[in-house]
Amino acid sequence: MENEKKHLPLFGIGPILCFPMAIISAAAIFLSIKGLIPFVIENKVIKYIFIVLGIVLIIEGLVCFFGADFGGGLIKSIKSNKLKTNGAYAFVRNPCYAVYLLGSTGALLIAHNPVLLILPILFWLEMTIVLKNTEEKWLSELYGQEYLDYCKKVNRCIPWFPKK
Repeated sequence: MENEKKHLPLFGIGPILCFPMAIISAAAIFLSIKGLIPFVIENKVIKYIFIVLGIVLIIEGLVCFFGADFGGGLIKSIKSNKLKTNGAYAFVRNPCYAVYLLGSTGALLIAHNPVLLILPILFWLEMTIVLKNTEEKWLSELYGQEYLDYCKKVNRCIPWFPKK
């Protein structure tokens, strides 16, 4: 047992990072609707652009969620100590966290209040700092060069095409 390689926790630090992000987003949208955070966009064209972009980001978040294969391959990879780099993990290192970042940003865009768009920047910054100091250290220790090479190719929180 002592020689057996440890694996990551199944849920990582997700609840600590993601639930506050969702609550803060919901509170900001509520305050905006109530008029306590001014600057809601009234121009119909810009308003609809914000709404469409918001919907697109929420859909992208859902694609990340289902692409992460949370109920199958991810848990199997964690338990067997294999670095998961396929599915959504080919486009973002942390698809489960990206879901919350994309979903929150999408919901904030739908609220069409540009003041609220400071929140996704703060959320991204928080995720970057926390993930660098927790899960990325754990993964680096567990997978070594394989993980470092993966990090060079794939973004941390924002899904994008892998670098060559």
